[in-house]
Amino acid sequence: MRELFAVARALTALALVVAVAGRLLVYLRFWIDRGDQQLAVDVVNFFSYFTIQTSLFHAVVLVLGARALRGRRGAEPPWLGALRAAATTYTVTTGVVYNALLRQVPLEPGLEQPWANEVLHTVVPVYALVDWVFAPGRRPVPWRTVGWIVAYPVVWAATTLLRAPTVLDEGTGNPWWYPYPFLDPHASAGGYGAVALWVAVLAVAVTALASAVVGLSRAGRRGRARPASLTGPGRRFPRRGGPDRRGPRRRGR
Repeated sequence: MRELFAVARALTALALVVAVAGRLLVYLRFWIDRGDQQLAVDVVNFFSYFTIQTSLFHAVVLVLGARALRGRRGAEPPWLGALRAAATTYTVTTGVVYNALLRQVPLEPGLEQPWANEVLHTVVPVYALVDWVFAPGRRPVPWRTVGWIVAYPVVWAATTLLRAPTVLDEGTGNPWWYPYPFLDPHASAGGYGAVALWVAVLAVAVTALASAVVGLSRAGRRGRARPASLTGPGRRFPRRGGPDRRGPRRRGR
């Protein structure tokens, strides 16, 4: 089982890297054909997508997880458990948001790449859940990890909203660029109020999902019997060098 999941993690990491590279090549060709003058800005925009950032992060975590399965027995190290919990949360969030909100949003002609989209938004999120539930060596993750997991999407949303009004969209000519339509205050009559609502909803969703992921890692811990004492129930070894608590011994005559 360990070898099986080690191979699966390595192959999934490779699929993520290939899918991201495929998307980047398609975008580069699209930008060049469109005559963009600021390709460096375009590349930064590409790597500003939550999907791209979390996919690359997940690929690194998968490689670390594959090495852990092949290089040791027993539970994974605590830091790896926390990283895997974060990667699982982000990847599943990406899949849910894409399939619920973005799948029907049409791409510009020339940007279509169905296989890469399915790998990033469907195949890998499903595998992430399977891996988290069934892979051996999973360690119970502390509840405080939920806060660390939620911190990244919040920081990402804040930096995206601060940066977007300073970036020129060469495709539309607008003096702003937002990676997703639900973050664009110009795309809705609600403006920034609608954006704030979406951010709040997504923050709650990420918190709930992170809590579920962490909770799943801890499922079954309560009620587990502790290993029995080697001296039997209710007995303890006397302290080394300490007084004998059984009382004074009767001297022989």
